[in-house]
Amino acid sequence: MSNVVMGYKQSTFPKRLAAISGIILLLFIIFPFVVGSFQLSLMSKLLLFGTLAVTLDLVWGFTGILSFAHGIFFTLGGYAAAYYLKLNLSAANNTYGGELPDFMVWNGLEALPWFIAPLKYFPVAFVAIIAVPALFAYITGSFMFRSKVSGVYITIITLALSSALTTFFVSQQAYTGGTNGITDVSKLSVFGAVIPPIGLYFLILAYTVFVLVLGWWLTQSNFGLVLRSINENENRISFLGYDVAQYKIFIWTLSAALAGIAGGLFVPLNRFISPVYLAVAFGTQVVIWVAIGGRGTLIGPLVAAMLLGQVQNSAEKITQDWQLIVGILLLVVVLFIPNGLMSLLPKQLSLSNLSKPKPLSETKPTTAVTAEQTQPEPAQRSS
Repeated sequence: MSNVVMGYKQSTFPKRLAAISGIILLLFIIFPFVVGSFQLSLMSKLLLFGTLAVTLDLVWGFTGILSFAHGIFFTLGGYAAAYYLKLNLSAANNTYGGELPDFMVWNGLEALPWFIAPLKYFPVAFVAIIAVPALFAYITGSFMFRSKVSGVYITIITLALSSALTTFFVSQQAYTGGTNGITDVSKLSVFGAVIPPIGLYFLILAYTVFVLVLGWWLTQSNFGLVLRSINENENRISFLGYDVAQYKIFIWTLSAALAGIAGGLFVPLNRFISPVYLAVAFGTQVVIWVAIGGRGTLIGPLVAAMLLGQVQNSAEKITQDWQLIVGILLLVVVLFIPNGLMSLLPKQLSLSNLSKPKPLSETKPTTAVTAEQTQPEPAQRSS
């Protein structure tokens, strides 16, 4: 069943995609019951990193905005969660036996700063995990896209933001924990019951599925059609009357909010957050996941993040130069598989090609009636 709007076909959720997704989801549900605690923790982390890569794919793969700033959004959400868990750590478990976090005591603070104290309460912290990265993205996005900054200049700005915030967070040791970040946080609990590792895994898995479904729905809708069209020919879409900047700001802000939630889930899993995830190196890793997996595929960046994570884990046992292996993989993909790993799948199995609408710049209205069609046929002259 499908709808035809302005010359392109918009399909409903394909049965084949639903069947494949259901089988894969079932395997992920069974996974924690057949592996050990280390693999469970590793897979949880890789799912979060993969979800972060999917959020970048929304702005780079579909809209054409190459960003190194998604580590920033991830880290801002992570710090909001870390403050909540650290402030709710019992006094007995704190290094100095008080409610004030240890890194604040080390730096001479005697009371919680006013802008951190409210994060002790879960509703405030939950809103902050989403709102802080989203607000930061909205401000930076409004500046960039309303000023019609595009192309490589956006990439340069995001690199500069990443470097600047890394330096800032490291320098504000009394409030951020400096280079070490916020460590030894309490475990995540609900109504006093601590969530076990398998519970965190299923929470992360549910969020990953949510982001994939949301991303698929957005990119297959009329909104997604405009995003693809902006990527293909931004000037032409602007001439058609669309507010290109508004579309970019919206997807940029939404992507940041989703990345912030991923960062918020990362903290109770790994029990820390630090400025290392603000750095350019981590932002580059996210870009590599999307490039290797395949831009504009959604599932590709998720698969690439999990595969490279497993490669890194195995390579670290052999050599400390695991980055060299990842670099070689990236070089191979760029040279021989420019469209990413998902392009290797047959078209019958490629999830990225299902219901993919044509950009507006390539569509022609089917309901338009030309002047030639409205002209009556000339009467035949009688002999």
